[in-house]
Amino acid sequence: MKKLLLILLCLPLLFTSCSKRDWKLENTIKGYIEYYDIIHYGHANHTDVYLKSVSDSIVEHTSTTYFGKFEFNNIVNGEYYIYAYRESILTPASYDGYSRVFLVDGYTARLDTLTLNLILKQ
Repeated sequence: MKKLLLILLCLPLLFTSCSKRDWKLENTIKGYIEYYDIIHYGHANHTDVYLKSVSDSIVEHTSTTYFGKFEFNNIVNGEYYIYAYRESILTPASYDGYSRVFLVDGYTARLDTLTLNLILKQ
């Protein structure tokens, strides 16, 4: 009984020692990428996707699924943007694109569709 009482008295001290700003939310960022040119249009499958901070450093890297979807998990609150790059295997071209800067401060951030721009190889 004494141990239980001691535990109940110590619990408030334990929880007040952690401030709310120290909590780390497990944010998720989800999105979809497509590519388009005069000949081809489709899901940007197997595309390199980079989550970058506004200071331009790479935070995470992943690849899209067959359907052009990507996801980043356990992201700390902050401002980010997405950069994506894809080489064409059918034409002498590559594709890249940047999202707008977005804020992560909740549990899930869903991005608008990112369309990659055509870059002709020389």
